[in-house]
Amino acid sequence: MTGPVGTLREAPARFAGGLTEIAPQTYAWLQPNGDWSESNCGLVVGGDAAVLIDTAWDLRLTRRILAAVADEVGVPIRTVVATHADGDHVNGLQLLPDAEFVCAEAARDELAGENPGALRWSQTGVHLLRRFAIGPPRRFGAYLDWMLSPFEFRGIEVRGPDRTFAGRLQLTVGDRELHLHHLGPAHTAGDTIVHVPDAATVFAGDLLFTGVTPNGWTGPVAGWQAALHAIAALEPEVIVPGHGPVSDLGAVAELDRYWSWLTEHASRLLADGVSVDDAAEAIVRSDAFAAEPWGRWDCPERTVCNIVLIDRARRGVPTHITHRERPLIMWKVARLAARLRAGATPA
Repeated sequence: MTGPVGTLREAPARFAGGLTEIAPQTYAWLQPNGDWSESNCGLVVGGDAAVLIDTAWDLRLTRRILAAVADEVGVPIRTVVATHADGDHVNGLQLLPDAEFVCAEAARDELAGENPGALRWSQTGVHLLRRFAIGPPRRFGAYLDWMLSPFEFRGIEVRGPDRTFAGRLQLTVGDRELHLHHLGPAHTAGDTIVHVPDAATVFAGDLLFTGVTPNGWTGPVAGWQAALHAIAALEPEVIVPGHGPVSDLGAVAELDRYWSWLTEHASRLLADGVSVDDAAEAIVRSDAFAAEPWGRWDCPERTVCNIVLIDRARRGVPTHITHRERPLIMWKVARLAARLRAGATPA
């Protein structure tokens, strides 16, 4: 049997982790607290087969999920669906070689750019920065070392899909139907939800973060909000986010409002010539931010990523943050995290 599932770092768990039945023969694997790469998965059982929705960021954590499924459900996984191509949702796919792997065409294209081997080198590099560098490089190393340290990237191989789709796809497992909707680009280009009508459930992937600040790698924000509206139109009773506890349509509406609020406040500062970095810090330190629900969400430093998307859309340039650009963005994220922890006043 699998043991208790806590957070991957030292924070106390804000919600129960592990495999839980959220509707008849419909399960969520929850990884508290939904911080960086503390990602959720789903399982839908029909007859003598099951569909797994997403995996974890490394093989060890994925094996734990598969062990829980075997112990508590005991039905073989015949199909695995990826909600998008970020490593924390796909890096365990190789452990299911006999299951058909399905994803959106855009996610397939993004998978081609994934490089788990580079993460191993990054772990070594940021650990050295944390130990031996000084000033901003040490701050950057400390943040990424904290972010990457719970994971083991050795032996991970990128697996391509067996089947792809554009728009929508219906899967059948036993006597049950799963409806896949490609709603990206938003968090990534390949963002896909899995709607299980007979359970009134949606597995939203990273289109929904609950209790955790979202981070956008692709955008635009308008696309993300359109995706949230599409989820709401399905009228699910239960929604499993990519990160955070199981939620409902209230969380969808809250995130939609967050994006409108952030766009309004960030656009005003950017129009006045404030930099992305300073706008992010000014916003998360403001009384207006603290008064909103997102003022209590984890990872406020991710606001930097989101204002990058808003700034690029405002300037009429592509919003997508490339893999080459991500280290620079994470440098800015690490800077804001350090300043917030230190309680420093804005520069």
